[in-house]
Amino acid sequence: MHVPYASADEVAHDRIAWCVALLAELVGRARCEGWLDGTAPEPASSPTLLVDTLRARVAETSGRTAPLEWLAMRLGLSVVEVDALWLLACIEISPAVARLAQAFTTPTCPDLSVQILRELVPVSSAQLANLEQLALVDVTSDPRAPQHRRSLRVVDRVVELVRGELDLDREIRSIAQLSPVQRSDQEIPAALTNALRSNRPVLVVAVGAHGSGRSTLLANAAGDVGYQTLRVRAPAIAIDPSTARRQIRAVFREACMVDAIPLFERLDELRSRPCWDAIETELAQFAAPALATAETALTVADKTVVQHRMAAASDEQRRRCWRDALRGAPDHVTEAAARSYALRPGAITASARTILARCAAPSAIGIDDVHEGIRAHLGDAMGTLATRVTRTQSWDDLVLPPDQFEQIIELVARVRHRRRVLNDWGFGDKIGAGRGITALLSGPPGTGKTMVAALIAQELRLDLYQVDLSKVVSKYIGETEKQLGAVFDAAESGHAVVLFDEADSLFGKRSEVRSSNDRYANLEVNYLLQRLEAFTGIALLTTNHEAAIDEAFRRRLAVHVRFPVPDETQRGQLWRAMIPGRAAVEGEIDAVALGREFEMTGGYIKNAALRAAYLAADEGVAISQAHLWRAARAEYEALGKVMFHRA
Repeated sequence: MHVPYASADEVAHDRIAWCVALLAELVGRARCEGWLDGTAPEPASSPTLLVDTLRARVAETSGRTAPLEWLAMRLGLSVVEVDALWLLACIEISPAVARLAQAFTTPTCPDLSVQILRELVPVSSAQLANLEQLALVDVTSDPRAPQHRRSLRVVDRVVELVRGELDLDREIRSIAQLSPVQRSDQEIPAALTNALRSNRPVLVVAVGAHGSGRSTLLANAAGDVGYQTLRVRAPAIAIDPSTARRQIRAVFREACMVDAIPLFERLDELRSRPCWDAIETELAQFAAPALATAETALTVADKTVVQHRMAAASDEQRRRCWRDALRGAPDHVTEAAARSYALRPGAITASARTILARCAAPSAIGIDDVHEGIRAHLGDAMGTLATRVTRTQSWDDLVLPPDQFEQIIELVARVRHRRRVLNDWGFGDKIGAGRGITALLSGPPGTGKTMVAALIAQELRLDLYQVDLSKVVSKYIGETEKQLGAVFDAAESGHAVVLFDEADSLFGKRSEVRSSNDRYANLEVNYLLQRLEAFTGIALLTTNHEAAIDEAFRRRLAVHVRFPVPDETQRGQLWRAMIPGRAAVEGEIDAVALGREFEMTGGYIKNAALRAAYLAADEGVAISQAHLWRAARAEYEALGKVMFHRA
């Protein structure tokens, strides 16, 4: 922040002399009138003459002004208000002034009281309230207390200005950052620029998912009308209402001082906090435009709010984002990244930072580097709520009837061609919400549901993240929905496939409400229904209990693949597929006989084949039919089934 000002030391020296004279005069008068003990001192000079001389000196300084006079111009303070600030500031910076002020303090009022301040400077109640509203003074006692017991002091920001320190206020440096005027060729909706140009006390809210470019759009809108932005991380604001109120007031004051528009990022996250009422009140009282981002529509009591809903990024917008974020990268790489990964602008920027960090130079970036950067960003976004699933199997390892294969091919085709169908062919305008793809894979344990989910993600060149239900589901009201929302948001922004294994535990049927537990469980299901309706990503659900899935979820499924128990022929194919080509095998393996004798699903056949391999390795020989038979029998008996004969 650059401010032309007169010498801070010079101005402070004159003001300190004024304060000493002012306080000495009051001490003398108080002792003469008998309400202060001691002998009246002789003032060194007239305080009125000193302040008149000071103001004349500042006025004569061409092109420069004292810091507090500059503050007064920016905030519209009166002469009396500036005098009050100087008096309180000089108590903080001058031992001589502080010593004189101590004559008027008491154990119950350790700072200067409102009563004494008014004896020194004729500040009205309205002026004092204005200084408090602008976060320039702290009144540290109950406003209902008598004035001689209401102590007040100037905030540190004023002391910093007096000393010539012009950086952003220390009170808000941990939650806010000043961003210069931002110019862009981005098309700004007229409603946003009109609201900002009007200079009315309006709150402009960009509504959309995290990473959809909300803050960038609002910063560009502010830049279009010539303003910088003071970006505030709303979730970092204090939970305590009084501290939050002080921080918000400091934000508004700093924004006015430097010609910036405050931008509260993720403001909607504060609605459930104890500080929200205080913040809502401060927003309503702010007499200039403000900006905010939110995931859902946001209203503020007694405040005009202009909502703008963010649209999904177009192919051209993604290309521009990749080119800007990976400036200097080969054109074919940024083109392939925009075409292959339907990321939001925020995810592109975050991924690009990782990509640039891992490559020697932008010109050396390849599409594999892009994929790794996206993977790193997505892992950070998922946190501990989901784990990336990696599989080494191929489609050759999968044994399924033709009907199920066709459904899986259809599912992959839906993902690959949905942009053409929904955008180019216009079907997106017909269906409205529900542009995401949700599929249910149901069937007995071991039939290959999770394996197919991994193969689908692999075919689409996307990462598969399996949701950890133990981390997502919470006994605390609203916490499950919050965690699920984070998973869905990360999957959308990172363009990944999210897998809900054993989904019936989460997507189960709603029950008749007989207790508060039933009601909250139903609320979670209702939230999931709504979130899936708005989901634009890819979600795969697996279950062993198809009948337990709520009927409303079934209507939202793009594809439902039922995995049957493999028949005799398919079991033989599975036995053959489970023996790797590099494995040491002795004699002929009769997979047909194994498939005929043991009615097991693929998961159990895999366990039996692995068991046989360990048996053979322990004996120091190659895998034989006998090892496979022995392992299959053990696995079969573990299932609770009995063998009556042997082939």
